[in-house]
Amino acid sequence: MRNLVVVAALIGASAVWVGGQQPPAEKPHNMTGCLQKAPDGKTFMLTVNGKRTVAFTRASADLTPHVGQQIQITGTTDIEREKKEGGQKNGHYMEVTAVKMIAPTCS
Repeated sequence: MRNLVVVAALIGASAVWVGGQQPPAEKPHNMTGCLQKAPDGKTFMLTVNGKRTVAFTRASADLTPHVGQQIQITGTTDIEREKKEGGQKNGHYMEVTAVKMIAPTCS
């Protein structure tokens, strides 16, 4: 009986420890491309190498002055949005924390 109580206590403690674990934090990364307004007119998209489009879910940097420019963005992947939208095959979603102009126009 005593062994059963000890086992039950260990299982309970393990469940609390596992339940309290957070997923690993996404590391910030950079992407460079041409900034455009999204078709909805409210959000932005970055076209990278003429192919890959990155949509921004949130941005702490003001992107409006950079529309039509080649820029470098820094941010983290919006994992929840990517799961909701079907993964990276349907786009890459980022939360932008910084923006740097590379060229005044896209070429």
